[in-house]
Amino acid sequence: METIQPYLSEEVANVWRLWKAGIVRENYARADEPGVVIVFEVDSVEEAKRYVDDFPLSKQGLLEWTYIPVTAPLPLEQLMDASVDVNEPYDRTT
Repeated sequence: METIQPYLSEEVANVWRLWKAGIVRENYARADEPGVVIVFEVDSVEEAKRYVDDFPLSKQGLLEWTYIPVTAPLPLEQLMDASVDVNEPYDRTT
């Protein structure tokens, strides 16, 4: 933490600007180890990399990034049999 602390306010401000611009869609802290997951709303991994390269911690060489391209899933309801009960209450675990 001592190493990254001087850059954190600038890092968070950068993410917030991208969020307000609609470029960052979601941002999570990892529960299993130190780190974050950032979901970008961009057309390609190359475009995401351009934004990531501009992060203050990236510029300092303090982050390691993994890129996982995703797309919207099929509309699941189209795969359902009409006889399957999808009525409320949706959560029936209680």
